[in-house]
Amino acid sequence: MKKLIPIFLLSLIISSCTSLTQTQVDNIIENRPQDLASFYDQEIKWSKCKDDKRFECAELLVPIDYENPGNAALTLALKKLPAEDKNNRVGSLLINPGGPGGSGTDYVTYAEDAFGKRLMQSFDIIGFDPRGVALSTPLDCLTDKEVDEFIAFDGTPDNDQELKESMQLSINLANGCLAVENNLIAHVGTKEAARDMDIIREVVGDEKLYYFGASYGSYLGGMYAELFPEKVGRLVLDGAVDPSLSGQQQSFDQAIGLDTALKRFVADCPKHDDCPLTNTGDAGIKEIRSFLDSLDETPLKTDDPDRDLTQSMGVYAVAGFLYNDEWWSYMRQSLASAFEGDGTDLLVIVDLFNERQDDGSFATNSTEAIYAINCFDQPSSATEEEVKQLAKDWVKDAPIFGDYLAWGNLACTIWPVKDPNPITKFSAIGAAPIVVVGTKFDPATPYKWALGLSSQLTSSVLLTYEGDGHTAYMRGSKCIDDEIENYLVDGIVPDKDIVCPAIVNGE
Repeated sequence: MKKLIPIFLLSLIISSCTSLTQTQVDNIIENRPQDLASFYDQEIKWSKCKDDKRFECAELLVPIDYENPGNAALTLALKKLPAEDKNNRVGSLLINPGGPGGSGTDYVTYAEDAFGKRLMQSFDIIGFDPRGVALSTPLDCLTDKEVDEFIAFDGTPDNDQELKESMQLSINLANGCLAVENNLIAHVGTKEAARDMDIIREVVGDEKLYYFGASYGSYLGGMYAELFPEKVGRLVLDGAVDPSLSGQQQSFDQAIGLDTALKRFVADCPKHDDCPLTNTGDAGIKEIRSFLDSLDETPLKTDDPDRDLTQSMGVYAVAGFLYNDEWWSYMRQSLASAFEGDGTDLLVIVDLFNERQDDGSFATNSTEAIYAINCFDQPSSATEEEVKQLAKDWVKDAPIFGDYLAWGNLACTIWPVKDPNPITKFSAIGAAPIVVVGTKFDPATPYKWALGLSSQLTSSVLLTYEGDGHTAYMRGSKCIDDEIENYLVDGIVPDKDIVCPAIVNGE
């Protein structure tokens, strides 16, 4: 993969290469070499989607390897909800729901819940499945049965045998991905996905990129801004990711973020008649930890006779409920059932997050893609002994999620490919204003990451939501929603350091 040239060096390069033609200079400035012209110049053909005629679907070709674009191509799946107000259409709004591994075409399907009326009136909202994900030439590495096993296996191995079996599952995942044709495993990184976005921008006819990215989608959008600062139109990066942190640092921060969110759930729980906890504060946290530990020895029965709720699945479910404080009522009900010996309700959210369907199949390859993309972008060198120590250390600060997320580093230790030229800071020098959004008690993308990303981007404006849950837009805060929509639709950049108060009781 070619190392991309930082934008601030372009003037030096151009001035020293007096033999370049104007066309060559233009190609360098646009980061659009001639051998990519066939991709940039392709015609997109939209047609009504088969599953819902309100939407239009299309496919685009992009090079698998941008260093050798003539070798092979992959297909990107796109889905569009056309602007309701054609006369006042602003342009196309490209969107990404996060993950990594989340389906952008699915994101558009639920646009009425995910985006405000003003955005749907003013933009063609376009979701795409990033390379290797869902309908876009997927990196399909495991059978459905193997994915079930991968999700259920012990995430905090207690002995050498469990550790050996856990490592073997990760090796099987890596080997399955290696077997996918055209060496796709080495080309699912965020850098190449961001380059795909520039082809999409050109093909749909937009001079500049309008973009909304949530969670990992903020990392993808930040990468785009770093690679193509002159093509930035209006970008919103919600639930921001700090690219300067290693994968290990991110895992630790997430453990702290999830434990903090759980503490807030435990503090809120006694206010409700259906609270299943008998203790408050640290004792309430220990009560949940004791329950999760019990699953290690005795998984809970569920309505599915073939699947019990294991410790890993229990931890996964509790983490999932913390993504939205509106789900806390369901968490209370699910824990109450689980404390009585029925793991069915907790299993439901595990399946929801992994997109597992009633017939045992998976709607997308998100479980595989999240490892493939994360491990490529942010590889780990931690040894088994080092991870054992991390687990002991992290659990002191994050008693519920610390050891679980510490052990997760080993999956990337054995990963066979990594980005040879990683970009670990997003400056995006010369870009138009970019709105970075952080939620004060976000469990998945801690608020400190929004501060970190905002401090790096030279044109960033930070928007803060003082509430719970993951990301801020369309979570009930009129303050947040208005600032984002005024920026995207009208180009009104928020004032510096706006703080929007938390929503309490829906107000």
